[in-house]
Parts: sequence; structure tokens; C-alpha cells
Amino acid sequence: MNLSTLGIGYVAIGTAVAIAAAAVRRCRTASDAVLLVGLWPLWAPLAFARPTTDHRERELLAALARAQASPLAQVLPDAESARVLAARLREASVRLVELDEVLARPDFDPALVEKRATELQARGALAAAATAQLRVRTLGQLRQLRERYRSELDEVDELIAQLVAQAELVRLQPSIAHTSGELVRELVTRLEGLDDLFAYQAKIDGGLAEYPAAEEHSS
Repeated sequence: MNLSTLGIGYVAIGTAVAIAAAAVRRCRTASDAVLLVGLWPLWAPLAFARPTTDHRERELLAALARAQASPLAQVLPDAESARVLAARLREASVRLVELDEVLARPDFDPALVEKRATELQARGALAAAATAQLRVRTLGQLRQLRERYRSELDEVDELIAQLVAQAELVRLQPSIAHTSGELVRELVTRLEGLDDLFAYQAKIDGGLAEYPAAEEHSS
């Protein structure tokens, strides 16, 4: 079997996958269809994995797929690693939405809970007041956690956008591909670092202490 035959078969499979994805509404845009045809080994498993996909996850996968079609391919994570990173990003996005919803509840307003604690203290209900103060501290931790999620996801958004732009630049100037490795490493480091936030969120349920200071990441 020669290379031309293999190439035709590759494109044929990609086209079939794109048609199937469009039929079940997993392929929402023309760019998705192009990515499926050209990069179906990476894109197809993710396109069919779930009925809906978080917008950040979609942007990450699209950025990686486009970069895969450029000289940047040599510094990108492999398909399985990309799926793991995308799932981690989706989870962080979902958790941020959940935190926004929870902290919007009136009973999760720290000022109101603080007022309640003061009233209980004045009435001599010391045990109840101490519990209310504990809730104030927990709400503070949740708000701090939300800001960390928001900050980290904002940084990831910018790194994804830069990866897309860098892929276009490298496509036009292939000789500078080796200079883009740091960008990819920074993106991967940020995504892997989301596990620290997941772990801290789990500890909040156990009433454990404050989140450690954010580490500096190289840009």
C-alpha cells in the first residue's frame, strides 16, 4: 500500500467522521468539520464523547488541533494527554459556575452571617455564635477559591488565544517553531496546576485551612 493510497484513506475516514458528527450535531461549525477531516484521530473521540462541551474545552481542543497542523506539532502533548488536559479544564469551568451559583445565595452572604453571629453572641448563645463564625470563615475560603479559579481560567484563556496566534505565525515562519515550546509548557503547567485547586476545594469540606499563596509561573 503506497502513501497516496494511505492519504486517500485517511481523508476518506476523516470525511466520514465529519459527516457523522454533523448528523448527530457534534460538529457545529465549518472549522470543526475541517478539523475532523484533517485531524480526526485527535478531534473525533472528543467530538463524540459528550452531547455538549464546555466552551473553554472546545477552544483548547481547537487550538491544539490547529497547532497540530503546523510546525508546532513537535512540542504539543499527545492526543491522550490533550484529552486529559481538556477534561481538567472542563471540570474547572464547571466548578467556577457552581461556585458563582452557590455564592449568589442570600444565605451565603458573609455580611449577613457575620451579623447573625454578632446577634447570637449578644444573646449569649455562644456555641451557635461560634458555629456562625466558622461559617463566615468557610464562606471566605469559598470566595477565595472562586477568585483563584477565575484568575487561573483567565490565564488559560489568554494562553489558548496566544497558542492559536503562535500557530499561525509558525505556519508562516516555520524556522521559529523551536521558540514556542515555552508557551506550550506554560499552558500545560497551568492546566495541570488546576489539580491543586481541586484538592483545596475538597479540603474546604473538611474544614481545613487557608489556600497557600499562588506560585509564580513563567510566561
